Amino acid sequence: MSHLDRILHDGIDREGWKLARQPCVGASDAAKLAKESSVESVLKEKLTRREWNGNAYTEQGHRWEPMMLAWAGISPNIALIHSPENRGFAATPDGADATRGAECKAKHNKVVTGPTLGEWRQVAWQFVVVPEFEEIEFIWQELVTDSTSGLWIPRADEPKNLTIPRDHPKIVDLTSKILPLATDLLDRLTRALEFEREMNAA
Repeated sequence: MSHLDRILHDGIDREGWKLARQPCVGASDAAKLAKESSVESVLKEKLTRREWNGNAYTEQGHRWEPMMLAWAGISPNIALIHSPENRGFAATPDGADATRGAECKAKHNKVVTGPTLGEWRQVAWQFVVVPEFEEIEFIWQELVTDSTSGLWIPRADEPKNLTIPRDHPKIVDLTSKILPLATDLLDRLTRALEFEREMNAA
């Protein structure tokens, strides 16, 4: 079995992808699970169902993501994949091959040396969901505003990257901290959605 056998939604229909992701703990949720009190705030956020269609920064991320993946030689992915251990644990890695994944970020007017702590959690979660990944390429393109055109342009000819293996000490440490919080979040989310369904059916 590979991650291709565990697709919850192919991602082509964005609204369908959102519905499929609603009852799951996703990578962007895991990125926010810093401590026990984070569970309640992430739960409220998921149940509020605020409509988020991105902004100018996310638009630039979508624009540069295919280029970053092509540079790294990793296949793009838009499918929502669930963990073999738990269908409620899911993620949509930006790139996914048989044993290698990718997480792409556009960095605006920033010079960075690697992932933020939240991004480390996001990568750790992808290893949880896709145990087939032996490593994940964290790839980022630093963008600056062109003084003439006002458009975002790359600071350098090539993006930067960090190859993160599954057994990286930071991944091992963060995974042990995230899993109990994610389990608690999923339990509360499942009960809340079930209660919501019962109320709607009454």
